[in-house]
Amino acid sequence: MEWRMVYITERGHMAYLDPDEHWNGFVRPWFTKEEALAMNEWLGEFEDGLVYDEANDLFYTTYDAECREEFVGKDIDGYHLYPIGNGSWTWCIDEEE
Repeated sequence: MEWRMVYITERGHMAYLDPDEHWNGFVRPWFTKEEALAMNEWLGEFEDGLVYDEANDLFYTTYDAECREEFVGKDIDGYHLYPIGNGSWTWCIDEEE
């Protein structure tokens, strides 16, 4: 596992991932809480964007009311991280980082 810059839109986000682990050809990143909150700059166009539920230590999306996605926090290698879109979004490694 290593820290890498990943992206879906033109803005990248720092993520912890195994660069050899993929879902449908896309990487499966884990993010800090701060980085996940920063995603709301572009996720804000989807209703409430990415919402943090402190009581359950998870983020959820509201862009599809019929298919809410939840991303539960987990401790990995001494970091507390969230699998935002890990296995469902088209994250790519920024090779120019």
